[in-house]
Amino acid sequence: MTPPPSSEASSSSRTLAQFGNASSVTGGTPRDGNGQGGGAQAPGMGPEDGKAAARKKVRLPLRKRLSYKQARNTALLTLALGIILNTAQITYDLFNVEQQTDQLVQQVLSTARQPAAEAAYAFDQALAERVLTGLFEYRPLYHAVIYEDFGNQLAAKDRPETEGGLKWLAEILLPQEKTFSIQLVIERHHQNVGVLKVSVDRYLIALDFFRRSAIVLGVGLVWTVALALILVVVFYISLSKPFLRLTRGIAAVDARRPADLLLTVPPQHADDELGLLASTTNELLLEFDRALVERERVEARLRERETHLSGIMDNVADGIITLDEDLRVATMNRAAHQLFGYEPGQAAGQPFVSFIADEDWPRVSMELMTSLRRQGGSHGGEQRSEVQGRRRDGTVFAMAFGVSQMRLGNRRTAICVIQDITQRKRSERAVRESEERLKQAVSATRSGVFDADFATGLTWWSPEFLEMLGYPGGASPWHDKPLEALLHPDDAPATMGTIERYLSGESGDYLSVFRLRKNDGSWLWIEARGLAIRDERGRPLRFTGTMTDVTDRKRFEEQLLYVSTHDPLTGLANRTLLQDRLQHAIAHGARKGTSVAVLVMDLDRFKLVNDSLGSQVGDKLLRALGQRLVSCVRAADTVGRMGADEFMVIAEDLPEPQVAARIAEAILVGLTRPFAIDGQQLFITTSIGISLFPGDASDTDALLRDAATAMDNAKAAGGNSYQFFTPRMNEEAVARLSMEHALREALDLNQFTLHYQPKIDLETLQPVGTEALIRWHHPEMGSVSPARFIPMAEENGLIVPIGEWVMRTALAQIRAWQEQGLQPLPVAVNVSVRQVSSGQFAERVRQLLQEYGVGPEFLELEITETAMMSNLAYIADTLAELRSQGISIAIDDFGTGYSSLSYLRRLPITTLKIDRSFVSEATSNTDTAAIAATIIAMGRQLGLTVVAEGIETEEQLDFLRRHQCDQLQGFFFSKPRPADDFCKTFLKPTKMHAVAS
Repeated sequence: MTPPPSSEASSSSRTLAQFGNASSVTGGTPRDGNGQGGGAQAPGMGPEDGKAAARKKVRLPLRKRLSYKQARNTALLTLALGIILNTAQITYDLFNVEQQTDQLVQQVLSTARQPAAEAAYAFDQALAERVLTGLFEYRPLYHAVIYEDFGNQLAAKDRPETEGGLKWLAEILLPQEKTFSIQLVIERHHQNVGVLKVSVDRYLIALDFFRRSAIVLGVGLVWTVALALILVVVFYISLSKPFLRLTRGIAAVDARRPADLLLTVPPQHADDELGLLASTTNELLLEFDRALVERERVEARLRERETHLSGIMDNVADGIITLDEDLRVATMNRAAHQLFGYEPGQAAGQPFVSFIADEDWPRVSMELMTSLRRQGGSHGGEQRSEVQGRRRDGTVFAMAFGVSQMRLGNRRTAICVIQDITQRKRSERAVRESEERLKQAVSATRSGVFDADFATGLTWWSPEFLEMLGYPGGASPWHDKPLEALLHPDDAPATMGTIERYLSGESGDYLSVFRLRKNDGSWLWIEARGLAIRDERGRPLRFTGTMTDVTDRKRFEEQLLYVSTHDPLTGLANRTLLQDRLQHAIAHGARKGTSVAVLVMDLDRFKLVNDSLGSQVGDKLLRALGQRLVSCVRAADTVGRMGADEFMVIAEDLPEPQVAARIAEAILVGLTRPFAIDGQQLFITTSIGISLFPGDASDTDALLRDAATAMDNAKAAGGNSYQFFTPRMNEEAVARLSMEHALREALDLNQFTLHYQPKIDLETLQPVGTEALIRWHHPEMGSVSPARFIPMAEENGLIVPIGEWVMRTALAQIRAWQEQGLQPLPVAVNVSVRQVSSGQFAERVRQLLQEYGVGPEFLELEITETAMMSNLAYIADTLAELRSQGISIAIDDFGTGYSSLSYLRRLPITTLKIDRSFVSEATSNTDTAAIAATIIAMGRQLGLTVVAEGIETEEQLDFLRRHQCDQLQGFFFSKPRPADDFCKTFLKPTKMHAVAS
């Protein structure tokens, strides 16, 4: 019950003053004149009686007191810890007892070793007995005997073993008999003259151990009992007694006037947990007192708020109607009156069914009854739906209807919120009609189109695209599975990554090529283009685009790639693919520490078959031979044709070199069976040369050369056999180490120079660029070809500092030409995969350009096709970053690898350099000419600058002119020249410098 307003101020001030006194002095209750705490008591009971009753209520038996529990738990924990520690100490002592006993016995025996040896050597029994008598001074010994070298007993001594009640325990702790044998040796003669054997009494050793263990256990038990008694007393004084006193004070508080009697805490507990608990309890009692005073004020404010709420409801735009449990209108706000056409007060008591259209009333009544019957809190969840409402004049309109439950005591009320949605329905109908017209327009275009709405999570696919995938009737395969599930496993990561990067804003355009699974399980190549509609923050709202079937184009690209890497006659790998496979096998073997074998085969007397039976029979024989070779080798081995009647097998991941011999033997045995060609039985043999990595060489050219040398030796020996290459290993190792050492010194001694070879424009035959080529002039070896030291630098990592030296020298030369008033040409610099894969390569190139003040348009980076495709995952991002800086990227030796044409289209390359092998054979080999022409056309189609290398004849120039190659490079125009010679011949002064001159 709330006190009258006149007493509120005095009560609050009194409780605050009392609490301030308690908090600042003792934290207890205020005192009256007699020093007694005030407060209300029960009728007929004095203050002391009330306190006695409170004390009686809070008494606890000993076993339930906190101090007893804490002391008991601490004592048990101490006892357990003491048992563990004592057990560990006893175990350690037992181990030490046995070890110390062995050491002591060995020391005792060592003192008697020499006298015993002298006695055994002289067969002196008296001396032997004196030795044993001296040993028995060591009390644990109970048996000792000395044997001379013939095994006869020279002297022996015994004493009875000690007996006792704990002997069985000693035998358990020390299960092994303690018997020691020492060989007796006369050092001056180095002669073994006998044996000294002694036995130790285990029980005497154990008795000493038992005494020490009993002392340890006794001390631990006494300490645990004493600690438990001390803890019981300390915990009772420090915990139970203060808490009991505090509990009595709380029990004496009057719930109707909680602030009249506050708690008291002894001074020694004023700043610990008990003082904090008392202060917190006093604050809580004061808050209770304030809450009672505040309650009447809150009730008055609630009545005022009800009036305000009624006014607010009348000004809400939505209609609000409350219904009783009979579904009759209890109240309606002003908006509801206007919406349904009623005057204030007219709708009260009306059945709510008259406000709803007949066809919607069953659903509305069900929602109303469900809301009213719902169990739970005072305010249930809202049910919303769209129905037809009926005005007072009978007109029907669309409205959004929401209902929720509110409880006032035991009475349930349904609250209905009404919104007029007639205009919104008209807008939705217009949007649906617009979307239908858009779908009809897209269907008329007969294109594969998709439209993803990120707000709804729905994606629309045009029927033409679904039919393209073999899903008739417009059944989308994405209704029950994500797009990623239909992607080819090899394409899924890249495709989903491209979509995510575009939608996140990392890339400016969306273009992706991937494979999708058709309804029949086959794969369809798709080229997707799209555009995202974004909000003001750049977040995608919709994603729309087209899908194009590019399967035929991809097949053409694959056929072109197959033609460039496979022999057209046998279908086996050609020389280009074999070299690349061999490079991969060497790299794989170097990583795993396994061997790689190269088997070069040349058919014996195959020319006789062509001359006697014709080239057609010879071609059929070569095809059959290729199939036979594939069946003779392992599944992981690569079989290829290098040209004419020469074949090669790459056997990688060999655990030992002898496996290569077994493969060669299998081939020779397999070729002993005749070949049935056009009704004739043909027999053919072959000569095989074998070279090994890492034993013979570490690069493809050397391995092929060594295998060819071994093959020539096998053919010279009569054929139909195999031989291993056997170089002089020491000379090669010394030469290689010398070369590597010289290469490491070349940078420090400034032995490298750069020569420049111009790149000529096809139309004007004028230089449009140049390539920087490194040259090494050694004072003893003379000029060293890059083909010798570049692969070595790649292997030992020197290619990175050498590559940076080349780039620095080239940039410094460009800067020097500019300062001389010459118009510099863009300089192409060859870079290694090690350089590009090293961290921050793009940033390092940018720093060098700034350091030398050279624009990025004057620098072009060349990387070989094989190196790029073998490490594409590591260097693709770096190449893209370099290209974004304005630096040109060129693929060197194109055609020697087997890169995918789709990668060429997606990589940030600007230049395609045709390998010199295609140029040199273009005028003599029609297949090579076709490949070279195809590469030129493909490069121009992709918008790349095509450069032909190795031009040496007029015929080669005419061939490239016919096929419109962009730029030319080779000895036909100029050999690589030093910088001074090159600038005099090919560089022109700038216009400003020419005018000044």
